[in-house]
Amino acid sequence: MIDEDEGEQHAAAGEIRPMMSIKQVLALIPFSRATLYREMEAGRFPAAHEIAPRRIAWFKDEVAAWQLGINKVA
Repeated sequence: MIDEDEGEQHAAAGEIRPMMSIKQVLALIPFSRATLYREMEAGRFPAAHEIAPRRIAWFKDEVAAWQLGINKVA
């Protein structure tokens, strides 16, 4: 469901991939914080990346790919 190749393409092209904080993700996705973590743990939502101690973020393109893939799964 998550297009990891797209991220690799960005890296190979030397492009910076925008990242989103948990606050930004929750503003876009109608999940509670607990549901977000539960969905990540189950592999149904993109995994967060630790960018600093006690700080995580998601790549915007991974969240978008997940969102676009919802209709394909349902």
